[in-house]
Amino acid sequence: MKSISILHTEASNGWGGQEIRILNEMLGLKGRDYRVLLATPPETTIYRKAGAHGVRTFPVSMDGAHFLSGVIRLLSIIRKHKISLINTHSSRDSWIGTIAGRLAGVRVIRTRHISSQLNTSPFTKLLYRRLCHGVVTTARFIRDQIVEELGVAPERVFSIPTGIDINRFRNANGTEMRRELAIPERNVVIGIAAVLRSWKGHLELLEALHLAVNGRSGVNLVIAGEGPRRRVIEKKIAELGLQEHVRMTGHREDIERIIQAFDIAVLSSYASEGIPQFLLQAMAAGKPLIGTRVGGIPEVIEDGVNGLLVPPRECDPMRKALTLLLDDPEKRRLMGQAGYERAATEHTASVMLDRMETVYSILGFN
Repeated sequence: MKSISILHTEASNGWGGQEIRILNEMLGLKGRDYRVLLATPPETTIYRKAGAHGVRTFPVSMDGAHFLSGVIRLLSIIRKHKISLINTHSSRDSWIGTIAGRLAGVRVIRTRHISSQLNTSPFTKLLYRRLCHGVVTTARFIRDQIVEELGVAPERVFSIPTGIDINRFRNANGTEMRRELAIPERNVVIGIAAVLRSWKGHLELLEALHLAVNGRSGVNLVIAGEGPRRRVIEKKIAELGLQEHVRMTGHREDIERIIQAFDIAVLSSYASEGIPQFLLQAMAAGKPLIGTRVGGIPEVIEDGVNGLLVPPRECDPMRKALTLLLDDPEKRRLMGQAGYERAATEHTASVMLDRMETVYSILGFN
């Protein structure tokens, strides 16, 4: 049995790339004989999913009204379960978890998953520079943000992209999914899998698709995911007359089947991205990529090799990229193969876990 007992904390009630990364990392480390626990509000999705996967999970309220009680509750958990390390993930739980960890005399890692604008207040700098023992990011772009904008020592910040199950996405069968979505086998399918948030750029992608289709038949866009912008997206589809071209699947647990139904994987985000899991999953599935130059996306897409990079929120460059790949199946094949080879080498779950263990060693946890 490993000597490290890791308590993860997460205040977010969402279910997207961040929460999936946390769950998969916990399960991976659990498989390597670490003791892994989770503290999170009982209403969160990750509370239910982690518990269902056998992770010891503790309900802890983490809103402003329960700040002090949250610290006391975590202190009790840390002491009772002999926690060696706390890994925090969102803003609210980072403050609660870090203070509890410091009071208990255990080490704290702050993981930052997204590339949104940093709060550079003295309190945030105190958290990152002094209170946390180390910081993990999901992309080099985010690492550079933290070093440059918060003044954290570079040797204390580690970029570790999310690892994925290559075989799950490589070996999935998308043919039946196309039938379920009533997409003819001969059609070219463009796909995006993301929470339906404004900054994922669905509206801009629809505008570009409208220009790229321009009377062209045999093209479909599949939008996988659920979120607060569904009605806005549906309205845009109707305004552009794209009802025959677009399929919306809602949230799906069988995302590997969805992605294997794609011929081209697109992420049109204009903010807040680390290294998106969807792009890594699409690479593992052997799909060519189109992505925006936002956050860590350029760390995944090598322009012209495994995909194409375009500026965010600009319809014409996206239209040109879509048209190029729609018209060239051989380029799609070559880019997809290049992406798969890179994913299988650099972005496996095993590589991610090895890197996390290296961080533990560097920071003195082993």
